[in-house]
Amino acid sequence: MRKLFIFTALSVFILDRLTKLWAVRELHQPISVIPGFFSLRLAENRGAAFSLFSGGNEFMRKLFLLVIPVSVVLAIFYYVFTRKELNRSLSISLGLIAGGALGNLYDRFFNGRVVDFIDFHFRNFHYPTFNVADVGVFIGTVLLLILYRKS
Repeated sequence: MRKLFIFTALSVFILDRLTKLWAVRELHQPISVIPGFFSLRLAENRGAAFSLFSGGNEFMRKLFLLVIPVSVVLAIFYYVFTRKELNRSLSISLGLIAGGALGNLYDRFFNGRVVDFIDFHFRNFHYPTFNVADVGVFIGTVLLLILYRKS
């Protein structure tokens, strides 16, 4: 199951990188996919989810956006590679989280910001723009919560 974890993490990371490269190169103007609901729009986020920590104290920003996520990813890898057995669902959920975290860490480390481009909105409600890495972390976390609720 470790191979499944690695495959899942690498798949999310590579898909995230490819879609972000595409967005930076091609999304010079927003593209309305479903008018009034879903569009592709390039955005850069120097913070975390919902632009948290995008301003303010630089030390705290780096702590929350680099040190803590790196620690979480290392803890996931440690857990996966020291367990005697992993089931399929746990391997996938942890792979989704690790791949997504690595995708956004790559952006933060090499670019100082995260590229976002998936944009949902409805009337006056506008969900914060996000990316494939965010989707991986979200789905992986939901799967993990479902797994632990069952046990």
